Amino acid sequence: MATAVVCSDEFGPLGRAEAEVLGAPGLPLVPIPHPLADNRPELVRAKADAIVDEVVAALTGDAAEVAERHRHRFVRLTQRRLAGGELCLDDACAIDLALTPAAD
Repeated sequence: MATAVVCSDEFGPLGRAEAEVLGAPGLPLVPIPHPLADNRPELVRAKADAIVDEVVAALTGDAAEVAERHRHRFVRLTQRRLAGGELCLDDACAIDLALTPAAD
């Protein structure tokens, strides 16, 4: 059954460790910037819009290819760069909208 786990980036390393222990090392873990609690609805929508394509790809792609693509995500600890609002997962960085000042 196709599965994609949307998890806060703060909990990605824990999710990967649990997936490996449970025998699913390639489980697709799709990170969403932490936190979600107390976010304005428009910010939650923006965060969801930013990951929707990845969720769809995980659910509709070839299972072996999806597993291989996700197998190494969150192997190293997630690091947050507060200055500038960057979120770094392994070798890729993205802007965390919760830490970026809203445009007027």
